Amino acid sequence: MKYSISEASRIVGVTRKTLYKHIDKKPISVEKDDNDMPVIDASELIRVYGDKCRFDRDSTQDTQDDTPANTQVSTKVNSAGNADLAVTQKELEMIKTQMTSERDHFEEQIDYLRKKLDEANSETRKLTALITDQSSKDTKDSAWEKSIRALEQRIANQEKAAKEREEKEQKLLDENRRIKQAYSKQKKALEEEKSKSVWQRLFG
Repeated sequence: MKYSISEASRIVGVTRKTLYKHIDKKPISVEKDDNDMPVIDASELIRVYGDKCRFDRDSTQDTQDDTPANTQVSTKVNSAGNADLAVTQKELEMIKTQMTSERDHFEEQIDYLRKKLDEANSETRKLTALITDQSSKDTKDSAWEKSIRALEQRIANQEKAAKEREEKEQKLLDENRRIKQAYSKQKKALEEEKSKSVWQRLFG
């Protein structure tokens, strides 16, 4: 048989808060019912708590026995033998039992939702850390790409400057060759002119 957290805490005689601690530290296996609420199997309670388990423990007894007012009312009912008062007392007990059950159910839901919220917050922190890490990586990749582009541009500028220097040197060589050729022609013409006689110079 499976019991809710509130029922299990009453069976083993501890508070729900203590039982949750035992679930994490002992540990105690917890399952889920059809409403996705945590439940604990009886065998698991016996495994952990042994003779401390009291499956015949009544939830109404826990809430009623320690209440002086209830004891006094019960005594008055028994002593006076008032049937109407006994019926009223029984109705009050039923109402208190129902209220206790509803309160336990709400507290279980609160504990369950709080646990789910903690899990959601944990996942959110993981996602935030992952996004931050990815953003940092993207920033590093961007800086690396910028460095590569700057290096490529520098190489392109050096190649352009080298090509311009080569073209300039080629122009200077061409100009030097042209000047040499013109000088050779003039020198040859002067030598031919010197070799001519006076009559050849005068009359061609």
